[in-house]
Amino acid sequence: MTKPFGALPAGRLAATVAALGADGAELVVRDGQTVTPDEPTRLRDVATELTRHDMKLGVVTTDLVRADDTADTILGVCAELGVPLVRLGWWRYDAAPGYQRILDTARRDLAALAGLGRRHGVRVALQLHHGTIHPSAAHALRLTEELPVYLDPGNQAMEGSEQLPMSLDLLGDRIACVGVKNAAWRGAGLAWQPLADDGGVVDWPATLGTLRERGYAGPLSLHAHYPMTDPVAAVGRDLAHLRTLSA
Repeated sequence: MTKPFGALPAGRLAATVAALGADGAELVVRDGQTVTPDEPTRLRDVATELTRHDMKLGVVTTDLVRADDTADTILGVCAELGVPLVRLGWWRYDAAPGYQRILDTARRDLAALAGLGRRHGVRVALQLHHGTIHPSAAHALRLTEELPVYLDPGNQAMEGSEQLPMSLDLLGDRIACVGVKNAAWRGAGLAWQPLADDGGVVDWPATLGTLRERGYAGPLSLHAHYPMTDPVAAVGRDLAHLRTLSA
């Protein structure tokens, strides 16, 4: 996931990802990043540079929650580039409007986004994310029984927990990608930490073993959300650790 590298030019971003030894990129389309929502055509530059380094643009992560002109443009460019998966945005829980009202809105929005994805021939996915109304497989299935799901054990741990085997039972072959990160207790709460550090709340060796036993053969995307002074070194250390765990 390219978030730690900020707004690097496309060529430098691709060279950085290649130097780390990654197979490809989960590119974040967001303000302050290489590609922003108001300039989605920069996706072409990133895809070209990744290809030049023998890598692929495997996932495009967005904050899309409505099937508006921005979504239409981004999905259109992703379709042109053959991007395998586009991750949508989040529907956050807020006690003021309440769960049911947010759920009704999210269902309508997701149905419209799914239709837009079908029109462009692009696969769009809903991520399991803490602080939302879709923090678990069970909650995600209340929003949509159509879209694939981006599994994220780290986010699920931040929210609470849902046993991984049950998540896999519920989602079946709809898991499109698995986010990899970890957190540890710091004082009264959980905080993100390097994947390569000890003491994380997600048992990644066991998690990867369960995914293999269940036949998951899709992409793993490394996320690094913790504070870092040298993003390249930090992500490189985590990626080397993930490759060791995945061997």
